[in-house]
Amino acid sequence: MRVLALVAVAAIVSGCAARVVSSSPRSVVVDSESQGVAAAQKLADSECGKHGLHARLVNRPRFGSNEYLFDCVP
Repeated sequence: MRVLALVAVAAIVSGCAARVVSSSPRSVVVDSESQGVAAAQKLADSECGKHGLHARLVNRPRFGSNEYLFDCVP
């Protein structure tokens, strides 16, 4: 029973985590529903870092969206 409860909690928590929607050497789109811009920035920096670059926030989410757009820059 404990295992089932732990699996349920993990599924709920993972649904709230920031996630990469799309990524390329030039840009990253991050969905960060409840985590906000700080979590999105950290994840985008990690993705851009794979190419030796840093993430720069280009667009914040519009109403009804949770997707942040970042450019990968030197």
